[in-house]
Amino acid sequence: MKVHSGSGRLFRELVKMGSMFLLLCILCAAATPAMAQWTAERGSFRYAVVIREDTYQDPEWVGVVDSLLAKYPAQLFTYSGSIYNIQDAVGAYAPDYIAFVSEWNYATATFVDTVWKFGRGLDEDPYGDAIWGIITGYYVSDALRLATGPEGFDVTTILGGTTGCDLSHYPQGIATSESTYGLYYTKALNDPNTIQHTDGPTDRTEWLVECLNADSVNLFVTSGHGAHYQWQMHYPTAGDEGYFKSYGYLGVQALGRTKAGDVLEINSSNPKIFFGQGNCQIGKIVNYNSMALGWLHTAGAYFYTGYVINEGSVSQQHGGTKAYFARQAHYTWPQAYYLANQALYYDKYNGTPGAGGAPDLNGSAIYGDPAMEARVADVGVYADLLYSEEVLVDSGGALWEVTVTITMNVEGSPGYTSKWGNRSPIVLLPFRAQDITVVSHDCKDVVVTDNFALLHIWDKTEDPLPAGETRELVFTCNPLTGIDDGEGQSFANCNLACSPNPFSGSAVISFNLPEQMPVTLDIFDISGRVVETLVDGTVPAGANTVVWGANENSQIPGGVYICRLSTGSASYTSRMVYLR
Repeated sequence: MKVHSGSGRLFRELVKMGSMFLLLCILCAAATPAMAQWTAERGSFRYAVVIREDTYQDPEWVGVVDSLLAKYPAQLFTYSGSIYNIQDAVGAYAPDYIAFVSEWNYATATFVDTVWKFGRGLDEDPYGDAIWGIITGYYVSDALRLATGPEGFDVTTILGGTTGCDLSHYPQGIATSESTYGLYYTKALNDPNTIQHTDGPTDRTEWLVECLNADSVNLFVTSGHGAHYQWQMHYPTAGDEGYFKSYGYLGVQALGRTKAGDVLEINSSNPKIFFGQGNCQIGKIVNYNSMALGWLHTAGAYFYTGYVINEGSVSQQHGGTKAYFARQAHYTWPQAYYLANQALYYDKYNGTPGAGGAPDLNGSAIYGDPAMEARVADVGVYADLLYSEEVLVDSGGALWEVTVTITMNVEGSPGYTSKWGNRSPIVLLPFRAQDITVVSHDCKDVVVTDNFALLHIWDKTEDPLPAGETRELVFTCNPLTGIDDGEGQSFANCNLACSPNPFSGSAVISFNLPEQMPVTLDIFDISGRVVETLVDGTVPAGANTVVWGANENSQIPGGVYICRLSTGSASYTSRMVYLR
């Protein structure tokens, strides 16, 4: 067995193969755009950081947490024993995103199952309540890299270890076949068409490794047989192809191993997503040989997504992720992953025709920062999205009136079509809602939760909907958090502030109310426990102040605290530092 990472031998061999080499050069040359500048305001959102107390005692892991708290409007929750001990506190915070910061040996398949269930239990409805991701790594530096990574990156170039990677829905890329030797497809940046080729190598291992090491690929998709430590490249048998692996004894390294036994290191720095679309257990972390750890360490993955259970013929999670990321909408990778699970839950428990049992409700993991904006790049020419979404908000009355409209861009089937097919439209709301009442709709069924609206508008038993067809949902609600009003302010802003901050004796907490109303003003510690309730009653309109004399209670240690003001329609938080 020999180890090498040079490209010279591969390129010399590809020269002999003619057109495939030329296409590879063209794609790699075109596929290195500058990273997108994610400067636009995303509006108000809440970010929860959840970590075990014993992990948080480690100064290195504190650095990961502090990086997230500095990067986002975030609140920290620590727990000992069961994570469900802080479920009520996290639910009261109503986060839009949850980062579960975890040492790799705790980020097990059981933990993934628990995280899914934890997220559905933050309020009364049975659906997931926050977009989440697990921030981990074999080395703390890998978790820190995820926490301090860019605000986002463009997905311009896709590389498929499977032809079922939806190549036509991306600006450019290469899709290779896991079942037919030599077969692959290419798509150029300014051409909507995919081109079939049959002159590919019998063993794709070296070719795919070189594509990844060229620092141009933003999304790598695999399918076929898998395990936590490897991806078998050929399907259904290994045949004449190699494997992708991660080896701990080499320092947690992502690798390709050819059929001939050559071991090729995957060393890439450009941000990318690894998507184990159709592999058993490829997202499961068991030991230092697990694929997820290698890809987070050496392959440039800011997201690693894969099943922690055996993937089967009726699995639905990853088909839905593809749908909301590239075919039906252009949500961020974590948002698409989250929405896919809401569609899966709906189909599973509402008898959607053809959807079946869907045993993977809690069976897939996503490693990475849930608020990172990785999405399909708006460059080049590629297939139209199935439909467009529009959300209109009328905030002029006692309640907000929200109108959600779906308009078909092309003829198609906006609902469950197959394991890898379409799903019902889901619109992620640009605010969090409560006191929801559906006023009207022309759909088969609708679900509106505090952060999304699902429109069931088509079944497998029906003809495709024509281009231009629309469906509409109207509902009223109270906002839990505000929408940016275009002037950098939030509707119903209470201007919650604490001064001085940091403070060593007492702090003055000030806030404004538009009218007299019942409010609750609580102080939480970093684990989410209520330290003191300062106000619980009706407060007059206008400017109000409350003094928190933390030093008057000898049991209160110095540290970070969260002040939260809750009204009948909204909740606001402010971070405070008490220097004892």
